[in-house]
Amino acid sequence: MKEKKEGEAVIVLLYFDWFGTAKELKELDEKVKAACAEVDGVEYKGRYAPDNRKFHFVGVYEVESYEKLLEVLTGPEMPPRDYKKLTHGVFEILRGPLE
Repeated sequence: MKEKKEGEAVIVLLYFDWFGTAKELKELDEKVKAACAEVDGVEYKGRYAPDNRKFHFVGVYEVESYEKLLEVLTGPEMPPRDYKKLTHGVFEILRGPLE
């Protein structure tokens, strides 16, 4: 990934489906928020409901780099993934703003 220029943002969208309880989803959300707060260059903007029928939710992150986000999401602060609850997800990386 190329170096980010001054004023550029990297927005990462993580679309995912959730099959756990609402309480479990809220707990996961709090763990993600806490893990991101500990790392410079990774800001969790929250969980949203996308206006599509393909995914249940989308997590929005503003990051220094995609690689830095992966370090947080796969790091020791995060619980192991439960594949019965978080069955699949897709990352989308947005770079800009464009001139």
